[in-house]
Amino acid sequence: LYDECNNSLHSLSEIKFLISQGGYVNWKNEKYNNYTSFMRVCYLGKIETIKMMLTLQNINVNLVDKFGRTALYLACLNGNNSVVSCLLEDPRVDLMLSDENNWSSLMIAAWWGKTETVKRI
Repeated sequence: LYDECNNSLHSLSEIKFLISQGGYVNWKNEKYNNYTSFMRVCYLGKIETIKMMLTLQNINVNLVDKFGRTALYLACLNGNNSVVSCLLEDPRVDLMLSDENNWSSLMIAAWWGKTETVKRI
């Protein structure tokens, strides 16, 4: 599942199939900073896959990578405004979480000059 999500040309139908066959969306890939599949698609800005994954009951949207970064943090870091908006609509997303240096999603967006992202938060 992670490899398919990591592919920039991934197929939403393939991801749905892998999940239906037991692909674990909360699995952390130790080779890639403990990213989950969900974190990866948020980082890449794959909005349709993100929306589908947000419908899953067992997804933990607030898992952190080895640096304490969440999916929201990664979307803010990249200025993926459609992803940020989508994540902020989900009540499970915790806006107050911070990374290992105590930087929040808002702070990282502001630091990197992601003005539109800051406005959305």
